[in-house]
Amino acid sequence: MTDPLIWAPINLGRWFGTQVRLHIFLVVFVVVVLLNALIAQEPRFLATAAWISLLLVALVIHELAHAMVAAWTGGEPPEEIQLWPLGNMACQPSVTRSPDHILVVLAGPLANASMAILTALILAIFNAQFVWNPFGNVHDSGAPLLLATNLPAAPFKPLWWLGWFGYLNYVMMVINLIPALPFDGGRLFRLFLANSSVNHARDGYYGVWTAHTCAALLVVIGVIRVVSAHPDGLLLISLAIPIELIVRSEVKLMDDGGYFEDGVFGYDFSEGYTSLEANAAKVRPYRESAIKRWRRRRSDLRRQRRQAREAAEERRMDEILEKLHREGRHALTDEEHRFLVRVSVKYRNRPKAHD
Repeated sequence: MTDPLIWAPINLGRWFGTQVRLHIFLVVFVVVVLLNALIAQEPRFLATAAWISLLLVALVIHELAHAMVAAWTGGEPPEEIQLWPLGNMACQPSVTRSPDHILVVLAGPLANASMAILTALILAIFNAQFVWNPFGNVHDSGAPLLLATNLPAAPFKPLWWLGWFGYLNYVMMVINLIPALPFDGGRLFRLFLANSSVNHARDGYYGVWTAHTCAALLVVIGVIRVVSAHPDGLLLISLAIPIELIVRSEVKLMDDGGYFEDGVFGYDFSEGYTSLEANAAKVRPYRESAIKRWRRRRSDLRRQRRQAREAAEERRMDEILEKLHREGRHALTDEEHRFLVRVSVKYRNRPKAHD
């Protein structure tokens, strides 16, 4: 597979009619994090494996929230889910904005936020402080701080499990608010642009350049964190990679005349949570995207300018040929002679039409 955006090598089977696969980004993330913890020390490896398992639970909650709200609003379950560390990579932004579609997009982050708030309340009851800093605490990232000792909860204790679970849900919610694909914030931003922009030829620019800006900011902040001896800076830089890959793929598809249907993002939200029907093929009306509209208009302008230039050259050629016939070759100026030679060569090299 040459495109990492659609590479989901591990098949987990069909769950409630939906094909579930593990995306290569999730596989690489788990392997790299576990190897790094293994090199460090064994207790850290066990703790890392534990919070990764909690991350997978938070990921399932996130996707179930999307699917349940889609079903509640009358949609169908997605044909395929490609799980990566922060959601589903096989998603496409909808071109239709409606309250139901917005609810479907928001369902995942809201579910994670609910888990985080509930966890924070329970921790407060047991005199522990939830980790509200997305970068985690300096001792054990998501481990809650015990107010009695001013130390983080010991690994594998009930409060440790609870704190890490809420922290991971909180981080997943925060990151999914980034207004760039493949995050839910990016899908919501595209939903807004699809119907709110007055100048439709420019609405695609907002989405594309917002994604580029988000990727650049993540890289800058990540580099600053790395220089400041914070290893989580590498994770921020890695978040910029799928954003940039997707936006580049989007622009390339539009340049080639493509349209996001079942390709990079798999399904869309225009019919609840998916555009696929379970029993019969459904043809969705084609709607030209803003980027493609701008590309088409720019191509039309180039073609019109070329046609106008060719028409002017033909008129000039007729005038020169008429002068040549009337007055002879010696009457042509140097500029007219160069023009005659240049245009003659151009017409002679033009591809011939075949019947």
